[in-house]
Amino acid sequence: MLRHDLVYLQPEAAWQSPCAAPGSPLAQAAQRWLAAGRPLVAARQPADEEMLVLGLTLPTAQGRQRLAIRVEPEAIERCRPPLQIEQCLHRLPAAHALELGSLAERARAGAIALGVYGSLAWEAISGEPYRHQASDIDLICDVASERQLIAMLGELERTAARVPCRLDGEIRFPDGNAVAWREILAHLPTPETPVLAKGQRDVALLPLARLIATLSPEHCHA
Repeated sequence: MLRHDLVYLQPEAAWQSPCAAPGSPLAQAAQRWLAAGRPLVAARQPADEEMLVLGLTLPTAQGRQRLAIRVEPEAIERCRPPLQIEQCLHRLPAAHALELGSLAERARAGAIALGVYGSLAWEAISGEPYRHQASDIDLICDVASERQLIAMLGELERTAARVPCRLDGEIRFPDGNAVAWREILAHLPTPETPVLAKGQRDVALLPLARLIATLSPEHCHA
């Protein structure tokens, strides 16, 4: 289970949230979400807890409240990667959808895993409103080689210049650490610069060069 993965609970699974007292309107909204068979999202996992931490952002009608939800590992029925871009295009204006669809095609051609998280993903999952005029689009991109990293940074930069909204998100390295793609792009000329890396269990400032060293170099010139 990786950050941003979609996590489905067993029917009637027990859960708890420090953000929503039992019986409160927020807890009732979360329960309705789960009863509809909708997924939660895998969050960063604390190193000192046996319970798993998942996330839920409620729709605009509930104020887009963010809830941390804790469950026992056996409560999980299945996990799956984040939604693909194509599964979200119907929630976007035509100008956005055309460019994002093209980005997805180019990522697929390079055998690069590209997923959607954040408000666009929640909206596609639920069919309920989340986004507003200033909403950005968040992508998670898993790369395995230096060639893929450089190619995707270029594609993301080009697409960001063409879509009316802000294109954000993370590049995830093979060791599980993820860094904002804009931060990587800014520091490529000075790879010893520390960047904010979000791992499975912690957040740390790590030299970009250390993260790049986890990539496979053998396909750089394929």
